[in-house]
Order: sequence, then C-alpha cells, then structure tokens
Amino acid sequence: MTGTSSANNSWDLGLTLNDAQFQSVSTTGWDAPRQADGSLPVLPNLRPTANSTLVDKGTDVGLPYTGRAPDLGAFEQPGATPQAGRYEAESAPAVCQGTIDSDRGGFSGSGYCNGNAAVGAYARFTVNAAAAGTATVGIRWANGATAARPANVVVNGATVASAQFASTGAWTTWTTTTVTVPVNAGSNTVRLDPTTANGLPNIDYLDVRI
Repeated sequence: MTGTSSANNSWDLGLTLNDAQFQSVSTTGWDAPRQADGSLPVLPNLRPTANSTLVDKGTDVGLPYTGRAPDLGAFEQPGATPQAGRYEAESAPAVCQGTIDSDRGGFSGSGYCNGNAAVGAYARFTVNAAAAGTATVGIRWANGATAARPANVVVNGATVASAQFASTGAWTTWTTTTVTVPVNAGSNTVRLDPTTANGLPNIDYLDVRI
C-alpha cells in the first residue's frame, strides 16, 4: 500500500500488555446504576496503573491529559491530584512546548519553560478546584527581548484573558502578571498560548488562589 503513514498509530509501538497494566480487568460494577447527577459510576475497570506502559504513549488531539502525552486507552492515569497553590513549569503534569532550562538565574524550583518561538507554542498547567468559581492566577515570567510577547490565557479550552508580557529588560529579571479566570470543580487546564512568532516569555510558575 502506498501513500500511507503509520505516524500516530499505536499498533507498532511494541508495547506488551497484561492484566497488571490495569487497576482492574473485572466486569464487576459494569451494570451498576448511574450516580445521582446522571454520570456513569466511577470504576477501576481498564484504568491504567501509575506504572503501566500505556501511560504517555498516546497522541495529543486537544483533549485534557496529564503527563508528557495522553495515555493509550479509554482512561487517563491521573497521577497526583493537583491542588491550588504553586505550579512549577518544569514539574508534571505541566507541559512546556519547548525546553526546560535553568541557565537564567532567579527562577523558582529546578527550571523554567523556555517555549518554542512560534504562535501557539504553549505552556500548560493542570489545576484542581474543590468547587466551581473564580481563581486568581499569578504568572511569573521573564522577557529579556525588546518586544512584548503577548499570549492568550486559555482555561478548559476557552480564551478567558490575555497578557502582554512586555520586556523586563533582562532574562534574569522576573516579574508576575495576575489574571482572574473561571474554574470548574475538579481538574482544570490553564494554558498560555503565545499570539506572535516570538512565542512566550520564559515561564517560571503559576501561583493559583481559588
């Protein structure tokens, strides 16, 4: 067959699957009644374990996920439940479309997100909220270039704010921009999407208050 590609297919990844890859392979509970809100019962069936070879082996198609890439299968292995507080750009489940660097001083943690120089080369964070409401998000960043590096703030797929990220004069001069965003109860994705070809400034962390 010509004109075909196996890119993004999972059949040629060389994974070996067995029952130990899943929290459960039992059918117990499949016929359980729905929950009070109408949603399906939450069961361990076919959910990958934390060390399953299915974890991070999928392809990003725009749906929420944790880790470096989506998991293969019907369910995502959630990892540690994120909470309101500080979210370092270098720590999973944060995703940096670029590199995690540590050569510019003054950052928090072990590094920062140095995004690719491209429109849409995002930094994404996963934030958990106990209830729906409004979150105050402090974005710590540095821009040693002369031009601003504006970005949209996208929460759960919707653009809810923007930030200009003007020059700070040096890549070692860090500052914080604060935005207010809506959040849902449970897990939320907060994404910084650059709108120019220069990409994002260097992103250190998010401080989130809910």
